[in-house]
Amino acid sequence: MFWFIILLLFVGAGFYFYQKMMTIEREIRAEQETEKAHNAAAQKPEKRPEETPQNTVFDSEVSPAPVESEMPESTTIEETILAEVTRQPGTKQTELYPRFASTSKKQLQQLIKEMADKGILRREKQGSSYLLYPA
Repeated sequence: MFWFIILLLFVGAGFYFYQKMMTIEREIRAEQETEKAHNAAAQKPEKRPEETPQNTVFDSEVSPAPVESEMPESTTIEETILAEVTRQPGTKQTELYPRFASTSKKQLQQLIKEMADKGILRREKQGSSYLLYPA
């Protein structure tokens, strides 16, 4: 009887960890799909200004154009990030990734963290991302 209880505990623990792993896998796949959609939106060719329709409040799928093309070449990525955050306080950190397509996500994360450590930006945790504010 004792071995049967031990066996049931092992089976139960195995099932629990299997479910946990499946949940983690689903979250990772959803994150990858979101990142893939952002990258695809960032790589779309830009339309000329006369062809661009006016965006309304209901346009939720409109992806922002990369900021680097709007800024002069002499500005650094830090200055561009600060300009974006100043222009839109409370911007999610994940919303900046497609705007800086030429810089890797990991480099941007590290740069934003360094800026927050220096007191240039303020980061507030929200879910799996951060809200960014000028300091």
